Amino acid sequence: MARRQSGAILSGISLDRQSASTLARQLEDQLRAVILSGALPEGSKLPSSRTLAAELGVSRPTVTEALDRLAAEGFLETRAGAGTFVTSALPRHLPQGAPRQAASTPVGAAANVSGFGGRLGTLDADIDVHDSRPFLPNSPAYDHFPFAVWQQCVNRQTQMSYRGQMGYSEPQGHLPLRQSIADYLALHRGDVCTPEQIVITPGAHAAFMLAAQVLTEPEDAILFEDPGPFIARNLFRSLGRRLLDVPVDAEGMDFDAALLAHPDPRMAFVMPSRNHPLGRTLSPARRQKLLDWAEATGGWIIEDDYDSEFRYQGRPLPSMHSIDRAGRVIYVGTFSKALFPALRIGYLVLPPDLVGLFRNAVALMFRCAPLPAQMALAEFIAEGHFATHLRHMRQLYAERRDQFMAAAEQAGAGLFQADRPDSGMNAVVWLPQGLGDRVIAERAAAAGVHGYALSDYCVARPERPGLLLGFAGVAERQFAPGMAALARVVAEAAR
Repeated sequence: MARRQSGAILSGISLDRQSASTLARQLEDQLRAVILSGALPEGSKLPSSRTLAAELGVSRPTVTEALDRLAAEGFLETRAGAGTFVTSALPRHLPQGAPRQAASTPVGAAANVSGFGGRLGTLDADIDVHDSRPFLPNSPAYDHFPFAVWQQCVNRQTQMSYRGQMGYSEPQGHLPLRQSIADYLALHRGDVCTPEQIVITPGAHAAFMLAAQVLTEPEDAILFEDPGPFIARNLFRSLGRRLLDVPVDAEGMDFDAALLAHPDPRMAFVMPSRNHPLGRTLSPARRQKLLDWAEATGGWIIEDDYDSEFRYQGRPLPSMHSIDRAGRVIYVGTFSKALFPALRIGYLVLPPDLVGLFRNAVALMFRCAPLPAQMALAEFIAEGHFATHLRHMRQLYAERRDQFMAAAEQAGAGLFQADRPDSGMNAVVWLPQGLGDRVIAERAAAAGVHGYALSDYCVARPERPGLLLGFAGVAERQFAPGMAALARVVAEAAR
């Protein structure tokens, strides 16, 4: 049996000692792929680390490091006195690490496509699916997610034997989930709304797309933060909307000059609780000024409440939607960061007179979000598991933020400086003037520090070169060596 299992593993593994990636990382990625391919089914016992090391021709610590990481991600489990096994409840939502297939035709090369199709060919719509790598931004701590509790909720809901679960569900969303979201917003965000104002969507970006298509026309202008989230930026551009890039300063989006130069924006897309990537907050004065603009002109405000759940000092800031008295704010929330991205459940909180329009839009474009996931999430929230998980994650992320800052201060002295965030899952590391942050990001990734260049988020030149690094999904043992590796990269580039 052990020989057959060892053969199943080895047949899918080829380690390259010339690669920039470590042997442990290569082994981890390839073992994950073998498990997810089904070559090692759930419950399979792995050979001992000594056996694998001997047959692969690597050191035992290399194998142990790879197995420990996979265990932390939930792919493997160790049973005292029995050995290491593929977990019996694989976390299917985790990154699968499958190799990306090359397109047979270059992007944008197809003939006779629509204007929308042509715009898609000019944009970088790629996303990094390997979000378990250290320091990659926006990555939750998958190893601390309560898989067992979540699976119990899923099992109870999917085993209910009534026909309604097998067909299309209400396009507006599962009523108990909308009630749970309304209760959560009232308690934790100070935002009192009714379940009737909430529309469930397959993720936040589906909500942004719906808002753009329901409330604006092609060529309409949208105020957009610079720097700002590049995937949302590309989404609006692909839909033919004209983006007015507005600089972000210490008080958030500074839109006065943009409104003077372009008096006709139809919409503003803002992240008032925490700009991504800089982490800055829209000041109360600017919030009110933006609300006044929307009321006076009939404009719309899309409030992306990005990772507001993770605030480390005091309660989360009130949403703009909670102080909107004219019904001009469309609030968008998601469970991608609080739980896990592959859940693909987002939601809109709408003025009452827009609910019917958005419900119809969901029905026509998506039919509905998957009902079993909505039902499981409704139970997860109603039973208090969501609140418990958030409390645990806030504490864990606060500790990891402190570890990140300590490691950055020690390794980066004289080389780089990290901003200490008071919320969120990421931090900006500022680099010396004159360095190219895209070059540093590429070299750092080769050294095992995976982050994004600040320039990737900017239309205008960033105030300083920098990297956006995540700390939420990083294990304690990785902070010091990761920052030391980044310091070596920066020191070499600065010579």
